[in-house]
Amino acid sequence: MSKSCRVATFFISLCIFAVANLPCFAATDAKKNVKEANRFYKQGKLDEALQKYNDASVALPDSDIVNFNMGTALYKKEDYEKAQDAFTKALTSEDKKLEADALYNLGNCKYKLGKLKENTDLSTTVALLRESLDYYKRAIDLDQKNTDARFNHEFVERELKVLLDKLKQQQSNTDKQKEQEQQQEEQKQGTCPTGKEQGKEDKEKEGSAQEKEQKQQEKEGQEGQSQQEEQAAAEETQQEEQGKELSEEGARALLERYGQEETTPNYEDRRTGAYDREVSKDW
Repeated sequence: MSKSCRVATFFISLCIFAVANLPCFAATDAKKNVKEANRFYKQGKLDEALQKYNDASVALPDSDIVNFNMGTALYKKEDYEKAQDAFTKALTSEDKKLEADALYNLGNCKYKLGKLKENTDLSTTVALLRESLDYYKRAIDLDQKNTDARFNHEFVERELKVLLDKLKQQQSNTDKQKEQEQQQEEQKQGTCPTGKEQGKEDKEKEGSAQEKEQKQQEKEGQEGQSQQEEQAAAEETQQEEQGKELSEEGARALLERYGQEETTPNYEDRRTGAYDREVSKDW
């Protein structure tokens, strides 16, 4: 083989080696970027962290770890739309624990997005909170020990109930307003009673209202007298019982009754700590 042929063979082999090992080099750089990004994240330097996660994502766009950590940094920056996109990409993970954490954080994103619309679009808020409940439930199905997901599911479920009542009242008010507007429109078009008939109708309504008010006053007077009699009887009984000591059996029953009272969790305090999850891992 001539010298020129050997040189050409050497360069071709070098190119084949470089192409064959390119993914390996890219993965190594991505891991390095993720480590640096996680270090920035823990220092609170979210912009620097996101830059490094983006660099890693160029080399490994389908990495569950890169996407999860990027979603966490975006969530910290309150960019919930982009955060939920990143967490959704992380759902392809074969690591069930990481998948459960991504589902949990998706639930948090939906909740936060819903709360942002509460004062302007209550129907959308209700829909987003329902979606958050679905993600929390899926997270619990994958990780039964995920107490944060259980807590948030219970918390959002209660809040959703309040919002549904509020939405119902809002719709009722809207219906009443429409009805009033329709009546006013009918009056303008002359479909309502004439002025004379309307005046007669108004007088009848006024007389009926006065009669109802008089009956209500009589009823309140009777109830007031009854309450005074009951109060006097209760005071008399209390005076009689004050002279008696509380028996041992009575004291035990009283303590047992106090022990059965429902303990209400302090949701406000716990919620703050439960709504985010730290970056997954360096690799």
